[in-house]
Amino acid sequence: MTAFAIAPETGDHQSAIDLLHAEAFGPGRYSRAAFRVREQGPHDPALSFVALDEGDGALLGSVRLTWIETAGTGARGLLLGPLAVQERLKGKGIGKALLRRAVAAAREAGAGYILLVGDKPYYWPFGFETLPRGKVQMPGPVDPARFLVCALQPDVSETLGGMVRWAEKPRA
Repeated sequence: MTAFAIAPETGDHQSAIDLLHAEAFGPGRYSRAAFRVREQGPHDPALSFVALDEGDGALLGSVRLTWIETAGTGARGLLLGPLAVQERLKGKGIGKALLRRAVAAAREAGAGYILLVGDKPYYWPFGFETLPRGKVQMPGPVDPARFLVCALQPDVSETLGGMVRWAEKPRA
């Protein structure tokens, strides 16, 4: 098992993260609906994290959070992703450690919810549920069974509706 530490993302990690995303998702990542939201504006580096090898400091994984809102209601939350781990290290707990830190950071930041497109069996233990079909849309096709929400505030799922779009970071 590789010993690793979770740390905030910094600009120094950018090229290693870009390489990790290219290896994990390939060129098709640019056509995904979640990428279309992310290209509207930057992720929040204060809410984005890396897993680093405790021995040599090499990047092992990354997770990012991007502020969003739903156009129909203006409900603000975060879009999680990409979550990526080096292929050789999958199944070692790195992705789950990054996910726990991201969810905790979103809660601490006062976000109402986190949206993502992913596999429910992986994300369910962290509080993610399938969104009600048709209530929220992405700017591109999404498999409804993979469109998930983690409500960080009571009854927030009822406030969601409309197209997901990038939003500026809330002022403190």
